[in-house]
Order: sequence, then structure tokens, then C-alpha cells
Amino acid sequence: MPVAWRILLCACLSYTISQFYRSANAVIGPDLMTELALTPADLGILTGAFFLTFSVSQFPVGIALDRWGPRRTILVTLVIAFIGTLAFALGRNLFELSLARIVLGFGCAALLTGPMVLFSRWFPPDRFATMSSILIAVGNLGVIASTAPLAWFAEAYGWRGAFYVTAVITVCLIALSYWAIEDHPDPAKARSGANETLAETLRGVGAVIRHPAFPNLFAIIFSAYATFITILGLWGGPYLHDVHGLDATARGNVLIFMAVGAAAGYFIWGPLDRVFNTRKWLLAVGLGSQLVCLLVIVLVPGLSVIIITALFCFMGVMNGCIVMIFAHARSVFPAELIGRGITTLNIGTMGGGAFQQFLTGSLMTYMAPKGTVPTELDYRIIFGVQFVILLSALIYYLRTPDAKPHQTA
Repeated sequence: MPVAWRILLCACLSYTISQFYRSANAVIGPDLMTELALTPADLGILTGAFFLTFSVSQFPVGIALDRWGPRRTILVTLVIAFIGTLAFALGRNLFELSLARIVLGFGCAALLTGPMVLFSRWFPPDRFATMSSILIAVGNLGVIASTAPLAWFAEAYGWRGAFYVTAVITVCLIALSYWAIEDHPDPAKARSGANETLAETLRGVGAVIRHPAFPNLFAIIFSAYATFITILGLWGGPYLHDVHGLDATARGNVLIFMAVGAAAGYFIWGPLDRVFNTRKWLLAVGLGSQLVCLLVIVLVPGLSVIIITALFCFMGVMNGCIVMIFAHARSVFPAELIGRGITTLNIGTMGGGAFQQFLTGSLMTYMAPKGTVPTELDYRIIFGVQFVILLSALIYYLRTPDAKPHQTA
């Protein structure tokens, strides 16, 4: 198998486990709340801990990718992910589970950006969006696994058993990555920042942040994925439980449509930038469609489970457009800053997820104190907050110039 395709296979499998870890709480969340007497705010903290530490770790990961190469960086972070998985399976209270989620956040921090750096080296520039979309689409199998399959497994063997299994899978991924990954077609260019001093390395991060397109790209990446994962990975399950009375299996059966829709969406959106020669306006269409779905949920009470399922599924498909954000970023950062550029920008992906989950968790606790069940109106307010955040970010992003594939090929 050619090295480039070997890397793609390994990257997709590793990103799958990362997606599973970040999304699993939506299905097992009610079980965690019952077993450990957690409040909605506790669940928001527990879920958001992964996203917050994932976000914070992007700075050192970006530096590591440029200084020591993707291979070493990915291997080290996978070992950390294995430790976090075992710690979560053994956790006995909110503190221990949150600490485990923090470790998992660090452990998964290079499993998206590391492969993207590799793609920028092993594939032509105008294929970057396509390769990234394949990575995220296949990785979304982890999100799918965290819905109905996880619900079934947790009911049969317990949620702890599920994490023991994923710990074994993570060990296999460490071995696969050791075999599959090579840093660069030209070994002399494998570590672009290896000869930089620490000051030069940090100046590179500063150059990324000062780039004129960075604030616009950061604003949209801070909001786009966060809106999707806060529904799929946090509030979708409790909403279906509290408003529609669905048990774990039924919740998983609904959320799997959103996850499958997202997987399909990433495959669909990836090649479209070369078809329509735009990234900015494809992103506007995809996120605008998600805003319409959110607005329906916010404004129309009493929606049936069938309609909610359809809306969630369509939002998943439309969320595939976020690959255009990374393709846009790939076109504006120079080769020697690709690792730091993508990881610095990716702070917004997980930071936005943490922000929305902490914010909505606190808001839900205020509206529905411990011992009460959130109402449909409470959830509609939560979705309304997400609508406002995403709309504001999209309006701000549209100020930035487009990045057309034929200009960067």
C-alpha cells in the first residue's frame, strides 16, 4: 500500500476513536447523572472538560507537529488517550471522571490536526479539502458508534465495559500508527521547525494569529462545530429523554441519524470546493441551512420525534461544510506554519465546544434546578442560544475574502 494511503487509513481509524470519546456522553449522560447524582451543570462540566483541554493543548501540539513531526506527536498523544480511557472506566465520582476526560482531551488533541499536516505533505494542495473530508467522514463512524451501538453495549455490559473495550482498541491504534506513519516524502523536510529556537517557534504562532484572515476563520470555527457537537454530544440525548420520554436505545436510534448524516455530509462536501470553485459560499450555505433547522426547533413547540429526527439528520449533513474552514486555512498559511496554523485555529473547534457546553449547562441548571426535569421550553431556549452564537459568527466570517481552490493549487 502506498505510504500516503496507509497514512490516510491510519488517520481515519485514530480519528474515529477520538470522535467516539468526545460524543459518548450524550447517550450515557442520563446513566451517569443517575449513578453519580450529577446535575445538568455537572454533566456540562464533565462533557466540556474534554473540549477545553483539547483546545488548550493545541498550542503545544502545533509546536510539536512542526518541531518533532506528526509521527512522534500522534504516537505520544495516543498513549495519553489510552491512559485517559482506563481512568474514565475506573472513575467513581465527578472529580475522577472529569480528570479522565481532561486526560482524554490531551490524548486526542493531535488526531485531527496531525493527519491534516500529513495531508498537506503527502497529497496535492487542491486535494486537501477532499482528504480532510474523508478523514472527518470516516472518523464520524466514532460518533455513530457513540449512539445506538454504545446504548446497546452499555445496557448489556455497562458503560464502563464500553470504555475497557475502547482502551484495547486504542492500544491497537498505537501499534498501527507506529507502522503506518511517515512524516514527509522528503525526510530532510520532515520537521519544518526542528531548527527553530523557542522564541522563533512562538513568533510563528504570533504570525498565525496576526494573519488578517485568522479572526474571521477563528470566529466561525469557534461556533460551527460547537453547535453540532453540543446537540449530538450533550443535549440531544437529555432532550429526547425529558421531552419525548425515550429510553437509551431509542435515544441512540434517533441520534444515530444525526451522526450518519454528518458522515455522509463530509463525503459530500469535500470535493465541492473544486466543483464550484469557492469555499466561503459553500460554508455559508451549509451553516445557513443549520440555522434554519435550529430556528424551527426554537420557534415550533410540540415537534414530533419523526420531525426532530429529520431535522437532526439534515443538520448532520449540512455540518459537513466545516471541512471548508480547514481548506480555507490551508490556503492562507505558509508551509512552515501549517502545523501551528491549523492547530491554533483548531483551538476554536474544541474551545467553542467547551464554551457552549459550559454555558448551556449552567443555563439549564439555572432554569431547571436539581430535582426538577427540564421542560421543552428550557431546551428551546438552549437551542436558541446556539442559534444566536452561530448566526453572529457566520455574519462575521462572511467579511473575509474567499479562498478559491484554483488560486491555491
